[in-house]
Amino acid sequence: MLEEHGPHLPVAADTFGVDYESRTVAERLAAAMPEWDVVLMPLVHYGSSGANQIGNVAVHPGTYGLRQSTLRSLIADIGGQIAQNRFRWIFVMSGHGAPTHHVALNEACDFVSETFGVTMLHVTALFRVDPALQARGQKIAAQHFSAAELSSFGMDAHAGVGETSGMLAVRPDLVRPVYKKLPARSGQTFEELIAVATEPGWQGYLSAPARATAAYGAAMEGFWIDGFTDRIVRAVRGENMFIHPRFPLSVAPAVASMANQAASHEAAFEAKLEAWLRQRKKP
Repeated sequence: MLEEHGPHLPVAADTFGVDYESRTVAERLAAAMPEWDVVLMPLVHYGSSGANQIGNVAVHPGTYGLRQSTLRSLIADIGGQIAQNRFRWIFVMSGHGAPTHHVALNEACDFVSETFGVTMLHVTALFRVDPALQARGQKIAAQHFSAAELSSFGMDAHAGVGETSGMLAVRPDLVRPVYKKLPARSGQTFEELIAVATEPGWQGYLSAPARATAAYGAAMEGFWIDGFTDRIVRAVRGENMFIHPRFPLSVAPAVASMANQAASHEAAFEAKLEAWLRQRKKP
């Protein structure tokens, strides 16, 4: 995804993170399964639903999102051709957290799996809702921050402690020093995050990026890489991963409202495109 990440992180923060994770996972898989051919496809730099939509801003400097239907078609197109080129196992990883984004990837993976008789898994969606993994993530956080600090961070949804720490670990050269001076912009619920994001002058981040550390970022990157690798190895060794829950499990009313607003903006754009195409085809 390319989206605004406050005044301190690059617009491609999600991409830099998942690039590092996918390359490291591929290296681990090649070492763990030397009899397999592991192919790492080029990154897809675009996704759906930028964080600016939390504040109901459809178009925002730095955000370049696709319609949800476009993202679904893009991943289905790529996955379908990989399957038809006789790859039997296809794994998708994403660095972006929007529920609508994940729904599109889940649907694309299911379509390719069922249509071409292969296994195409969105491993990030499996990772995000695995209870054991999430408990491990909470333990890692507790090793770096006090309970009071973690509570004060609120929902660390975008460009906050987690993402800033990850970038400090992976690409510190792209993190602007201003992150150390940014005031906390926290919310304990998604409704509170919306209130923050709709305030005049919101700078495009949530939580407390000033509390970020490279050590926490490195620990969390390792956590994600371990989890991705584990799910892929389990899948190719025979475990049916389709029976496990995937993100999003459910959608809160406030999130659903945001998704509906995004869908309305997307529908309006699509109507403009279709009208233009009809006019163009006239003699």
